[in-house]
Amino acid sequence: MSVVRFPRLLSAELRLVLRERLTWAVLAALLAALCLAAWTGAERVARERAAIAEAVGDTARAVREARTAHKRYSRASPIKVNYWQDPTDAFGFMTYFMAAYAVKPPTPLASFAAGQSDVQPTVTKISFGFSTVFDDTAYELGSAAKLKLGPFDLAFVLVYLVPLAVIALAGTRLSTEQDAGILRMIAAQPVGPRRVAAAKFGAVALVAVTGVVGGTGLALVLARGLEPLAGWESTLALLAAALAAYVLFWVAACALVASLWRGAVAALAILVLAWAGITVVLPTGLGIALDTLAPMPSRIAAIDASRQAQAMFSTGEEGARITSAWAVRKVPDAAQRPDLVEAPEIKRLARDAFYSEALISHREALREHALAASFWSRRLALLSPATILALSLEAAAGTDAGRHADFLTASGAYRRQLRAFFEPRILAQAINPVPVCAGCPARLDFDAYDAVPAFEPSIPRASAEHQALVALGSLLAAALLLTALTDRRLAEWPS
Repeated sequence: MSVVRFPRLLSAELRLVLRERLTWAVLAALLAALCLAAWTGAERVARERAAIAEAVGDTARAVREARTAHKRYSRASPIKVNYWQDPTDAFGFMTYFMAAYAVKPPTPLASFAAGQSDVQPTVTKISFGFSTVFDDTAYELGSAAKLKLGPFDLAFVLVYLVPLAVIALAGTRLSTEQDAGILRMIAAQPVGPRRVAAAKFGAVALVAVTGVVGGTGLALVLARGLEPLAGWESTLALLAAALAAYVLFWVAACALVASLWRGAVAALAILVLAWAGITVVLPTGLGIALDTLAPMPSRIAAIDASRQAQAMFSTGEEGARITSAWAVRKVPDAAQRPDLVEAPEIKRLARDAFYSEALISHREALREHALAASFWSRRLALLSPATILALSLEAAAGTDAGRHADFLTASGAYRRQLRAFFEPRILAQAINPVPVCAGCPARLDFDAYDAVPAFEPSIPRASAEHQALVALGSLLAAALLLTALTDRRLAEWPS
């Protein structure tokens, strides 16, 4: 058959595919799953945005209350105000009023994948001292049963269910003709097996790619899961191309299995086993390998170190020695001022500094583990088409391990930034207390509420785009490899 006639053959196969009830049943079921997944993803993102808005509101509320109290306490009055509740005292504002949060805002494509967001916080309240063993404390994990089931998101549908849909559409192409004896009739025509297979699987590929990519877009639109992209258009386009390449990979896998000429039942069995191996067994093995390459430091050891530091500082003589040594480092003439060393705010600053130093090795070990896990997960993901697509979806959604590791690092840095802001002000007020006025309940003159550093979140668009590009290249290479193997096997009709 000449090349000119191939479009007719492809058109005929496309009409046959579209006439089959199975095609529409599979596409309808897939669209329903995509819509449900997009809706759950949009709901999750809405909850995250609400939590961030609540944190922002809490920060603003704390400043308003501090200003109101500052105004009230700055007038002569017989009211007595505790030092740790005094907004004119930098220490009082830091310990009683301040509400500072580190936040990890969703990306415009956050509806695609939940990732580990159900166990990794989007909002972390920044605190000091004994409550900071880990950077992700004060986070409720929710229902254990729900966590065990995992999220039903678009990533789950695209990674796990789309291959099954492709297998349902293309798994028995050529195999059913062989079982029914029609293949001999086709082979008797002046057409080679490569051209027939290209037409049959090409038609399925057109339907599958259109159905999956179009269905995903439609589901996101219906669920209102797409935010204003704000520069993420290229990332979305790369994700769509990677998803199309993932579909083509499975169509190519179906064609390769068909070229074995084992019949429809055997073809389906081989494809289902391949699906289980690629999407379940191999990722599980990669997870075990990741645990070996990046072992988790002992959190129990960190908690024990925290307990020991608390016990050491709580010992009267040892706590006084630690406080005195810290005060002398910060204020050279502190040794000649017993009142300064005995000041509660100085004791608190010395305690928090001692506590942070005692836990620094454990926090560094946890940070290095998070970075190592992110590093190895990106490389091990290349070994499976399922994991590479899942990782690209998580990176676009901002729920991947790499972004969370960066978020925890930024949270720790923000805590140190706040400490660096308040410490000199607290020391200055302790060394030379200047009251607001005579007879005022307010003790000091701190009012720099707007100058308190705010956390600056980052949305890693460049890394998400890079990961989507890597996924596209890897999946296209895998699909082309299977196509080349199929082409080689279809040199001639089976005897």
